[in-house]
Amino acid sequence: MLHSQCLVRAAAVLAMVGFLVGGRVAPATAAPPGPKDHAANTIDPAALAAVTRMGAAIAALNTFELTAHTTIEVALRGAHQVELGGTVHYFVKRPDRLRIDSETDTIRRQYFFDGKTFTVVAPADGYFAQAPGKPRADETLAFAAQTLDVEVPLADLLSWGTPTSPLKQFTRGFFVGLATIDGKPAEHYALIGRDLDLEIWLPPGDAPLPLKISLVDRRVKGNPRFSATLSWVTSPTFGDDVFAFTPGPNLGRIDFARPKVQAGGKGGK
Repeated sequence: MLHSQCLVRAAAVLAMVGFLVGGRVAPATAAPPGPKDHAANTIDPAALAAVTRMGAAIAALNTFELTAHTTIEVALRGAHQVELGGTVHYFVKRPDRLRIDSETDTIRRQYFFDGKTFTVVAPADGYFAQAPGKPRADETLAFAAQTLDVEVPLADLLSWGTPTSPLKQFTRGFFVGLATIDGKPAEHYALIGRDLDLEIWLPPGDAPLPLKISLVDRRVKGNPRFSATLSWVTSPTFGDDVFAFTPGPNLGRIDFARPKVQAGGKGGK
């Protein structure tokens, strides 16, 4: 069975959160709300405007690279936790080219989509698996999670700023304060929902690409926190060959696990 293991699955909690809405709004003219707004029962308009501008900025990128330095808290027995680190590197060419190199303290995976075939590679374990993809890269990652039981860290990245981003998961939102991320000034925002707490650090400006994201999922035992500091390359120089996968002599092909049963149908054998 080829699937993401506990650490990557925990990290992929973030991938299940599409928290941005589509479209562009005018920048907020009022100053960000102060601490007195932290007990509000709604998403503050300035916070909503900032997050929406972020979504529009990500959606406007057609070809880009993204490097994320991640940490995830893993719950152990006896209410103890350990923190594990990792790096995720995205190569994206919309709408149908994608490569992801993911390496943590405990696991290494590569994901390829060349417009036709979705491939998952476990280099250290010596195997790979393949399945037909969907027309778009974001659809392929959603298919992989829902049907192949393969969840990729930050997979919902490609859906940010689109109409499918479920902002409705969050009922409160506010400006936390000013911060510095890797030497860059940032505005710190928080979104709170029934099951999820999301924090976002954005650079000032009309088209802010996030500098850091942090998520707590209260549905997961121990309420682990996943955090990622983000570095963007908006004018990359890679060619289409980066999306091609050719198995080496030390890699053997295996099958994905039996597909999950889908609503209104039966899973595969």
